[in-house]
Amino acid sequence: MDDLEFMEKFKPKERCIKDFKYWIVCIRESQTTLGSAVILLKRQTESVGNILKEEAAEFPSVINWYEKTCKEKFSAIKFNYLVMMMHDNFVHYHAFPRYDNDIKIFNESWHDEDWPMAIDFKKKKIIDENKLLEILNYMSN
Repeated sequence: MDDLEFMEKFKPKERCIKDFKYWIVCIRESQTTLGSAVILLKRQTESVGNILKEEAAEFPSVINWYEKTCKEKFSAIKFNYLVMMMHDNFVHYHAFPRYDNDIKIFNESWHDEDWPMAIDFKKKKIIDENKLLEILNYMSN
């Protein structure tokens, strides 16, 4: 991976699920819904409007991989994405798989509390690092 120091808050070296040429998908510390991730542009820029053609061209492949993975691994049925960049002033998308049923996996029951309304990403479901790595490893295989 290139120099990703500007996005260190998201721990890209430790929490990478999938590495693309221009983008990196990392598991979110807060699993608002099971499989919640952050999709980060590997180049530091403050505006989505500054995305280069080649970065934009790769983005649908990133989203397709993420959605396919969450559907196959967890039976996600919809997805919510947030792009706000208020505290972290670089291009990144928060990604939330959505579920209409509880998911029982990793010795736990996962419930999408906001279904069928918009995701409330402020709700924190912080899980221990071992469980987070278990989810990451399951998603990356």
